[in-house]
Amino acid sequence: MIKLVALIILAIITVLFAVFLFVPMRFGIRYEKRTSSTKLHIYLSFLGILIRIPYDTDPKRKKKKAKEKTKERKEFSLENFRRNIDAFEEVYVTSKENLLSMLSYVREHLSCKEVDFKICFGLDDAAKTGIFTGAVWTSGTLLLKIIDSLVGIESIKMNVYPDFNDKRFEIYFKTILIIQPFRFIIILRQISDTIKYIKRKIN
Repeated sequence: MIKLVALIILAIITVLFAVFLFVPMRFGIRYEKRTSSTKLHIYLSFLGILIRIPYDTDPKRKKKKAKEKTKERKEFSLENFRRNIDAFEEVYVTSKENLLSMLSYVREHLSCKEVDFKICFGLDDAAKTGIFTGAVWTSGTLLLKIIDSLVGIESIKMNVYPDFNDKRFEIYFKTILIIQPFRFIIILRQISDTIKYIKRKIN
């Protein structure tokens, strides 16, 4: 009798594990970057159950920022954002063939339902803020265009909010993805291998 109960429990666990691996799972990423803080949350929705996982980006870096708050405010600017976009584009061009090989698998098995991207920025001068608004739109559009070419996005929302009164630079990024968990594990392995390849290529 005990063996029968154990076999039933084992069978149930096996079925649940198989369901978990093969039933499509919805998950999302929300990233918020402000002058004084950075927040990253991962959302998982499986069989109607929503799980939110906060991710601490870098505790050591946060302590360092607290000590160098004044310096960080000066360095955190639109120019940093534009340099990051340029670096992202350079990595894409440098490792395009390897990336496309990996992403062909991603496009086949992953569905990107939505991307919501917002930028709020302000410079010391209202005129400069107005001039750079176009540059921010261009950089943000380029970023989303690259992501769309890599994985495909069903719905894209992008907004740029210039602040003509205060100096600030904030980013909000949210995406919703659907994929089978076992496919996700394979993709993580491929991403890890691709990152190693990119590092070797850049170095």
